[in-house]
Amino acid sequence: MTDNSSRIVLARLRAINWDDDSAAFDHAHSRALLMREYLRRAALWARAYDAESSWPFFDIAEHVDTAITIPIDIADELEEFLEELAPASLRTTCRGAVRWAALREAGSDLLTDLPDPYEPLLAMYERGGGYYLEEYLDLNGVMIPLRDLESNASEAPFLTLAPAALDALDAEKT
Repeated sequence: MTDNSSRIVLARLRAINWDDDSAAFDHAHSRALLMREYLRRAALWARAYDAESSWPFFDIAEHVDTAITIPIDIADELEEFLEELAPASLRTTCRGAVRWAALREAGSDLLTDLPDPYEPLLAMYERGGGYYLEEYLDLNGVMIPLRDLESNASEAPFLTLAPAALDALDAEKT
């Protein structure tokens, strides 16, 4: 197995300015939609792999293929990077996204009718950093209720993750 995909995801995570509150506010609307889409996709994967008790912020690859690993140099770099991030669920999803890339690259048998679980979350992070988890998900500019797995799984999908479309949505709300 090559490690290109997991290295690319790690590079995306490292490129994020996690402390850019102005970007979070500027992209509040699209970030909320992207988080909702992540929650929906994660709920679908959780149901498919009997991981409901781990939802919403979990390492999906761990439930799909427990044997999946990432190369040690990438794992070490990832863990060093994660030391600075909070909350713990943010670290879990970042680790999960890197492991998911390795799983996809390894060609593991995945349910091909389910969408990539982490891409909306990665796009949300790239548009203004992380979140805080309390009674609501605080996305530094908008708060959304977490709700339960079933209500998230039944949400209508958010069909585009294209940056231009997300920018247009944010422009409508300003």
